[in-house]
Amino acid sequence: MSPSRWAAAARGELRRSCWPILPAVAVVLGFGLLLQWSVAGASAFPAGHALRALTGFGAAVCAIAWGVRRWHAHAWIFFGLCLVLLIAVLGFGREVNAARRWIHFPGGFTLQPSEFVKIALLVLLARWFADRPRPRRVADLLVPAGCTAAVFLLILVAPDLGTALSVLPLFYALAWLAGTPRRLMALLVGVPLVLAPLGWFVLQDYQKERISTWWTQERMTSQQKAAEGYHLWHAKIAIGSGGLRGHGWGLGPENRLDRLPERHNDFVFPVLAEEGGLVAGLAFLAAYSTIGFVALGYAARRRDPFTRLLLAGVGCYFFVHLILNVGVSSGLWPTTGLPIPLVSHGGSAMLACGLALGIAWAAARAPPADFSDRAFDAD
Repeated sequence: MSPSRWAAAARGELRRSCWPILPAVAVVLGFGLLLQWSVAGASAFPAGHALRALTGFGAAVCAIAWGVRRWHAHAWIFFGLCLVLLIAVLGFGREVNAARRWIHFPGGFTLQPSEFVKIALLVLLARWFADRPRPRRVADLLVPAGCTAAVFLLILVAPDLGTALSVLPLFYALAWLAGTPRRLMALLVGVPLVLAPLGWFVLQDYQKERISTWWTQERMTSQQKAAEGYHLWHAKIAIGSGGLRGHGWGLGPENRLDRLPERHNDFVFPVLAEEGGLVAGLAFLAAYSTIGFVALGYAARRRDPFTRLLLAGVGCYFFVHLILNVGVSSGLWPTTGLPIPLVSHGGSAMLACGLALGIAWAAARAPPADFSDRAFDAD
């Protein structure tokens, strides 16, 4: 094919798909590369992170090539495979920091099934709600709620509270967008809130200590700052010391002195705020939010329920991770581990994020449905 035909094909692909998401993703990836570079000492180029970004791109291409119809047809199979891996990690996963979250393969390759099961659940929920009338009764939501609860509990047992909490908003968002009545939504939200205090008795001791410290963070003692409140204390110091323009790339005191734990992964945002200040922090939040807003905007244009819910689910996926990760770093939520896709160190999160972006692209470029009785149902 000649270069002119390649260019024409590329322009046609962009017109049919959610192309505005590309510059936002590129900016976020740029932030991630600079942050991982700084965390590594601002000396050696983070080739590992760049390689993970390339694998994420490959996952996105595969998701696009697979096509939205195949994602619809194989939603249960994809979910079942991820669920099997999630169960397998509890039995065969290597224990690290009192948790079993990764399956280790020969050659040093590790896989975190919980990252992929979120994408599988998203696709499954989109198919379930798209293929059925709008939920009117509790019975209409038993299967999707049961699948979500199974994923939540299996991840919680690992234990991985942060990832488990990121699953629930996906169900609530898609159930609401599928047309669940307000009274039923209030019941779905109200019952877990009423039962939530009982969860205190199943939390690990360190999780209880982190919640107690978070609740009294303004009166944190010196002992707490050196123990269960260490992550939160140093994250807030890093964010606060950045000021308007920050200390400069690679010059953040908390980062350089190795005081900020997990700064390559769950606490990468404080590094950005410390070295880039409020200006860089707001620019990052704007770029990352753009990914979610673009997905939601294209969802609003779709007539057929499946692609509409897929795009909306991907948008919610990015917003949930952004809100939880930045909220934990700034003390808005209790300290718990959750990476921010495209920026944090994790390879599994990068691959899963690539799948999510590819699925959104495939949904946006899918041919419009001939007719959907759900598309114009305003009830």
